[in-house]
Amino acid sequence: MEIMQPWTTGFNRPKTPVIQQSLPVLTREEKLEAKRLAEEANFSFDGYQVVRREFISHRFDPAMTIKGNSITFNNSCISKLENATYIQFLINPTEKKLIIRPCDIGARDAIRWCVVKGEKRKSRQITCRIFAERLFEMMGWDPVYRYRLQGMKIRYHDEAMYLFDLKSNESFLPQKKDENGKVSRSEAILPSDWSKSFGMNVEEHDMSTQVDFLDGYISPSDTEIKLEDNI
Repeated sequence: MEIMQPWTTGFNRPKTPVIQQSLPVLTREEKLEAKRLAEEANFSFDGYQVVRREFISHRFDPAMTIKGNSITFNNSCISKLENATYIQFLINPTEKKLIIRPCDIGARDAIRWCVVKGEKRKSRQITCRIFAERLFEMMGWDPVYRYRLQGMKIRYHDEAMYLFDLKSNESFLPQKKDENGKVSRSEAILPSDWSKSFGMNVEEHDMSTQVDFLDGYISPSDTEIKLEDNI
């Protein structure tokens, strides 16, 4: 009688040794690159908001201030619009946006917005009682407050200009002096609906800087805007 070995039936059969393969060890740079590629492959702007500039220090950014019957641009705004000495105001009453467009001296509705001394240009106050009154009425602003708006430098058909969103404003109470004659500055008051978010979503933000002059923009009459004679 043939005697069967135990391993021929599958029981107690010697196991084939498993060869352990060591995984390659990635360097720190390789791990970071792998993580970057994974993030890049799955990235989307969905859910992201562009944080409003007004939430961050922006003291030296281009800005416009509307107060009472006048408009003033800070020197940062003037210096960053190349060599523009004269501008035109263009306003879109539907979108509530204002554009500052450089123009030549003598152009219709041209406004001189700065003082030129040699190679330097400095801000000057623009008196515009009728225009300011209409702005305050259109926006529902309180005439007691002054309003500051941050400018965005954009290009339209290779022409540099500034775009101001009138809805994105900071309001300030009038400045007061204490008993020592020191001026106390009020904190900026932001639109109430801004407390619900950090800013616009990315798509809305991109759309907010697009301009079409054929879509609702008009130029205020030169009878609404005058320049002060204080050079």
